[in-house]
Amino acid sequence: MAEAEGQCGVVVEVSTSLCRVQLDGRSLLCAVRGTLSAEDTGFTNVVAVGDQVVVSVDGSDQGVVEAVLPRRSALVRPDVFHGHLQQVIVANADQLLVVSSWRDPALWLELVDRYLITAERNSLSPIICANKVDLAENPADYYAALEPHLCLGYRVLFTSALTGEGISELQEVLRGRKTVLAGISGVGKSSLLAAVQPGLQLRTGEVNVHRHQGRHTTSQVTMLRLEMGGFVVDTPGIREFGLTGLRRRDLVRFYPEILAAGEDCRFTDCLHTHEPGCAVQVAVRQGRVPPSRYYSYKKIYDTLPG
Repeated sequence: MAEAEGQCGVVVEVSTSLCRVQLDGRSLLCAVRGTLSAEDTGFTNVVAVGDQVVVSVDGSDQGVVEAVLPRRSALVRPDVFHGHLQQVIVANADQLLVVSSWRDPALWLELVDRYLITAERNSLSPIICANKVDLAENPADYYAALEPHLCLGYRVLFTSALTGEGISELQEVLRGRKTVLAGISGVGKSSLLAAVQPGLQLRTGEVNVHRHQGRHTTSQVTMLRLEMGGFVVDTPGIREFGLTGLRRRDLVRFYPEILAAGEDCRFTDCLHTHEPGCAVQVAVRQGRVPPSRYYSYKKIYDTLPG
């Protein structure tokens, strides 16, 4: 989109027709210039949280978005109402923090892997935050459950908002970066952020963006500024972003241990699910491929188009 005269800011919240922009320490409610259009971009929204925008200001606390600067990354999902198009959820993020918990709710490794795939497909640095470590009767069990990811080189933080374990390390991970938070309700994202920066709160639940149009709702995505530098972006209720367009035959690229074992399969087009002569299934039985990762692979495989 063409550049325009004005001041540069960062979009921190988007509603139906307005957005909130951080600009030189101020928070401005901005309309989007009517000449800006999402047509021919493949996306259904002109502006997304994280976008760098050019804003014209009239001296009040309101402004107009005149241009959206080129994005260096975009986290997307299928549009709720136009499935053949995509909606940009977050633009220009640096990393994806995958927050899980040992229990309440229980550790969901398949979802962790879905988020890791999302990060890699969108050129975001993936980090696993294993929260509520204080609830593990034997913390070694928590470590063991995530050992396959540690062995693959993923960074894993073990944290507890209650005891303070791992909070200083989490602060360093967040400092100076735009971080997208991913994790189901109850894993403790809000408590973690309150421990990182007292008083910082995430919005929970869903908001109605068409208040007078029945039951149409969407998850609210908001970016919050950290006092130590950087931003955090919560994505409540959004699990499906990132896997759009992924085909079954390409899934193995995100499971390097399965990809390596598959080199010995009888058939070069083996998909490692039920085929005869599959070396991956042998590797699972022999313990060379972690059963939890293989189970995750098959569960995600079943959700993808051929």
